[in-house]
Amino acid sequence: MKGLYDLNRYARYVTVFQNWLKPAGASFDHLHKQLVAIDERGVQHEATLAKLRSNANLFNEVATNYASHKNLVIAENEHAMAFAGFGHRFPTVEIYSKSEQPDPWEQTPEEVRGMSDMIQAMHAATGTEVPCNEEWHYRPIDVDLAMPWRVMLKWRVSTLAGFEGATKIYLNTIEPVMLRDRVVDRLFALRNDRKVADSLKIAFEAPCRPNALRCARPLRG
Repeated sequence: MKGLYDLNRYARYVTVFQNWLKPAGASFDHLHKQLVAIDERGVQHEATLAKLRSNANLFNEVATNYASHKNLVIAENEHAMAFAGFGHRFPTVEIYSKSEQPDPWEQTPEEVRGMSDMIQAMHAATGTEVPCNEEWHYRPIDVDLAMPWRVMLKWRVSTLAGFEGATKIYLNTIEPVMLRDRVVDRLFALRNDRKVADSLKIAFEAPCRPNALRCARPLRG
């Protein structure tokens, strides 16, 4: 990701994603990873930045704090937190870096390992039979506001029925609480079999402290 920014001075955002199985957008059943440099930030980032300018603690309040309050936290370690997401078109596991450093390439090896362990555990708990997208979100390179590195693991288990285009109403067959329970049950079994990191604190073991995201506003050099 950092290499693409270094290669192309006109890049304003490098989108990182992967598709697993055909329903998730792969051309055939395989693991398809891509990094694409684009010359604009995109509509979603512009909308988020507008809200972030008026509330610097936005991501804590509407993400990790809310998830903790609603008992949607799946797992936590020293450097990352995962919870059952809400407001998505598909059932989604959200994984947030708790680092003070918003830029992934500036984080310490320990912080990156913490995120890696959490992402690996969420994929393992999801299982190989579930089509899914992994989407990376982070602070665009020309932004000086604090935005945490976060990864969305979207389960592509439902098909649009046809009325969504007119109503903008999307039906999820798995609600957040069901998603949490399903992943948590699988995580305990995986940890017992030593197939995920021992550092994972699952469900009720997680501290779930308010304002867990420590990202500050580092000055641009």
